[in-house]
Amino acid sequence: MKLDTKFLGLDLKNPLIVASSDLSKNVDNIKKMEKAGAGAVVLKSIFQEQLEMESASVNSVSPDFMGEMYDYVKNYSENNGLREYLDLIKSAKDAVSIPIIASVNCNSAEGWVDYAKKMEDVGADALEVNVAILPDSKFTDSAEIENEYFKLAERLKKELNIPVAFKIGPFFTSVLKMATMLSAKGVDGLVLFNRFYQFDIDIEKMNIKAGNPLSSSMEISNTLRWVAILYGKIDADLAATTGVHNADGAIKQLLAGAKAVELCSTLYKNGIEHIGVIREGIEKWMREKGFSSIDEFRGKVSQENSEYPGEYERLQYMKALTSWK
Repeated sequence: MKLDTKFLGLDLKNPLIVASSDLSKNVDNIKKMEKAGAGAVVLKSIFQEQLEMESASVNSVSPDFMGEMYDYVKNYSENNGLREYLDLIKSAKDAVSIPIIASVNCNSAEGWVDYAKKMEDVGADALEVNVAILPDSKFTDSAEIENEYFKLAERLKKELNIPVAFKIGPFFTSVLKMATMLSAKGVDGLVLFNRFYQFDIDIEKMNIKAGNPLSSSMEISNTLRWVAILYGKIDADLAATTGVHNADGAIKQLLAGAKAVELCSTLYKNGIEHIGVIREGIEKWMREKGFSSIDEFRGKVSQENSEYPGEYERLQYMKALTSWK
């Protein structure tokens, strides 16, 4: 079976990409991922806040008081915060032959794009930008938030030569508009969808706590719908994540039109070796269906290729479809 594919212009031996997580923060694990059959690895994200926090102590001191020393200490603090990440990129590139995708988790278009250029300079094959902007002001409208995404896309595409993917959430007024605009700004790929930090409350201690960080296979539906709707409508490649836990989930996303799928929670639950199990499951299904390559069936069940495209946009059940027990 030919499982090779192209994503972000990169040649992947198969569409299974390890998503950004603690699993991809050390080279030993990345070697295991390649051995298990991963097509590419997204490194654990470096957070915009990390870089800001590391320079916070020197920011509290007056530049007038410290003069050139202030600039030196501030620059050292910021760059040292990135140094470990750059070392990880270089070490991973030396250790494996599959594409290594750097990842930045950010909440604005300001102050960090220079760091992305350094990631490119040390050998990152691509950059995944995990963007999360919470509309927490009643005076902020949707256009302002959307423009932050567009400004960031424009700046990155202007500065970088490597491909850029945006990992976004599903909570836009129009996902189709956002995807179309980001693609028009030159973004090479969209990763659908970001699974945001799960918020919970401890009723005994009466404070906030983290909810379950791992997805389940039941969470695949929304991503599946939007991959199927977007396929063929935008130039950017599509990758699917959240809820892909087994070969069936990966096959569904490929049928909907995804170029790749990102795996995370299932690797925490089943181990890194589960990548191979999913790959073998895809191959087995392809043999049974008579497909020799992924290109033969990618997008086969997308909205673009459907006899009934309206079904992909239905948000409410019709009475005739509520017979599930």
